Amino acid sequence: MSHSYKQNQVIPYYMCDRNQQLTLSMLVNLLMEVSENHSAGLGREESFLRERGISWIILRYEFSISRMPKYNEEIEVETCATEYNKLFTYREFVVRGNNKEQLIKAKATFALMKNDTRKMTKINSEIVEPYGATFSKRIQRNVKPNEINLTCASEQHYFVRYFDIDTNQHVNNSKYIEWLLDVLPPAFLSTHGLKHGIITFDKEVKEGDEVTSIVNKPAGGQLYTNHRICVGETGHASATFKWTEQSRMELDDGNDQ
Repeated sequence: MSHSYKQNQVIPYYMCDRNQQLTLSMLVNLLMEVSENHSAGLGREESFLRERGISWIILRYEFSISRMPKYNEEIEVETCATEYNKLFTYREFVVRGNNKEQLIKAKATFALMKNDTRKMTKINSEIVEPYGATFSKRIQRNVKPNEINLTCASEQHYFVRYFDIDTNQHVNNSKYIEWLLDVLPPAFLSTHGLKHGIITFDKEVKEGDEVTSIVNKPAGGQLYTNHRICVGETGHASATFKWTEQSRMELDDGNDQ
């Protein structure tokens, strides 16, 4: 049986946007903190992996969002590793509000990487046995982000900085999410909320790289945006997001939390 873990969190101001809602990049940081605390409780903390010359990498996220948590709201995050095969393991998250309603459901696909070669390696039972995840020979076939239409796209450029690199010696996944979303117009971001998202991470970017974030311009009434992160002509990450318009009343309700 899969071993689940729960953690409560009060949302601080620095995790929120100007509308006092938790940002997607901070949500991902929070989910990864809960995941790491779960692993530590099972004796599979980062030091355990580092001694074996390996670390977890994340290849894909999928989010279904009823609403984002708000500033000063207390939430509960529950997670479990559900299934693994020789290459990937799958972890699910549920975020609940203070009255236990489900706010967010998320799924992450992990792989193991050798730290010296930066190449994926097989997952053995010693690593994942404490989680109680089910072994399957089947590799899950997940929906991919939509292809981007370059004829109606806009882009921005960023340089990978020293402080973008985390303890695993690569750019933190939350930084990719900031690049993916930052290219959208502020007027769009301030009046739309995320309902669903698929993000795939295909290739690492390195310190000093010039990153291009490309997005299909959201046309009038369009509620989907397609994104790509590139270095030169090489794609490094992709995403498709579904949005909903937020009324002034919804935003004001969030500010009252």
